[in-house]
Amino acid sequence: MKKIFGILLLCVFIISCNEDKQSKLEKLEKQRDELSEKINKLKKELNSKKIIADNFIYVKAEKVQNRIFKHFIEIQGNVESDNNIFVPAQSPGVIQRIYVNRGDKVTKGQILAEQDASIILNGIEEVKTGLELATIIYEKQKRLWEKEIGSEIKYLQAKTQKESLEKKLQTLNEQYKLTKIISPIDGTIDEIAIKKGEAAAPGFGAIRVVQLTKLKVKAYLSENYITNIKKNDSVKIFIPSINKYFSTTIFAVSQVIDPDNRTFNIEISVPDNIKDIKPNMLAILTINDYTNPEALVVPVNVVQNSGGEIFLFVAKKNKKNWIAKKRIVKTGKYYNNKLEITENLNNGENVIIFGYQDLADGQIVSIVK
Repeated sequence: MKKIFGILLLCVFIISCNEDKQSKLEKLEKQRDELSEKINKLKKELNSKKIIADNFIYVKAEKVQNRIFKHFIEIQGNVESDNNIFVPAQSPGVIQRIYVNRGDKVTKGQILAEQDASIILNGIEEVKTGLELATIIYEKQKRLWEKEIGSEIKYLQAKTQKESLEKKLQTLNEQYKLTKIISPIDGTIDEIAIKKGEAAAPGFGAIRVVQLTKLKVKAYLSENYITNIKKNDSVKIFIPSINKYFSTTIFAVSQVIDPDNRTFNIEISVPDNIKDIKPNMLAILTINDYTNPEALVVPVNVVQNSGGEIFLFVAKKNKKNWIAKKRIVKTGKYYNNKLEITENLNNGENVIIFGYQDLADGQIVSIVK
């Protein structure tokens, strides 16, 4: 009997244990289901937010404002001097003496060199001797004629002879002057192209005299700029060889186009206080050829060209979101990575300057600072 009772208690205990495990299992399964539901809900929320985030493109925008815009052109020119004279010989002859050296300071009228003039000098001495005799004869005949003693013919012959020799002497003296090479200006000897003992030909440069004041920069521009460049336009000049800058204005603008190269020239006076500049130095000119006091300009890289359309993107506020709008525009001048927009862009609009490459018209964007 006792044995049977023990078996019954064991069975009751086992059944009771099984009921507890089942209860726990059901409880855990319920917790699992609740947790799974929460997980799925969170996943849906996260996926929903990700889809919204994926529709945004982060961009930077810049508000455009009317501002002054200047366009410049850069060209090369040369330093020149109006007082840069290659003094020629004025008559043919052999160089006998050179009185100057390169670098010497000279004054206007100073003799720089002279040719062999021995033949002319001999002729002068000969004419002088004849003139002395002719003068004596003339004066005697004149006194006789005044006293009505001599003949008129002899008096006129004596007068003619004297005057003829005087003119001949004058001519020889002028020829003698032509054998001298004379400086026409105050300046510095820059080049001596003749040598003692060499023959000099008239019209060919012999000695260069340069005056280092009143220098100018001369440059040539394409005829396309002739309506843009005017007298008194500002210009910045750089002389590379001496690493010197100075700013001034254009002094003269030619109104004639060279038919050979289709260019016109401009001249800029070098201020007297600018030192160390020499003729024939290279000059780099930066000229302001265009100014718009109320321009709208954007970085040149934000303007795109596709299918013949020139466009950029502007950011427009649409309720809670920013929308990228494609804007077809017209452009003007370009300088220093800035491009002038002349049509279809308004003052105060937000131009997208970063992240514009992957945009489509009407796309939602998020503007970051």
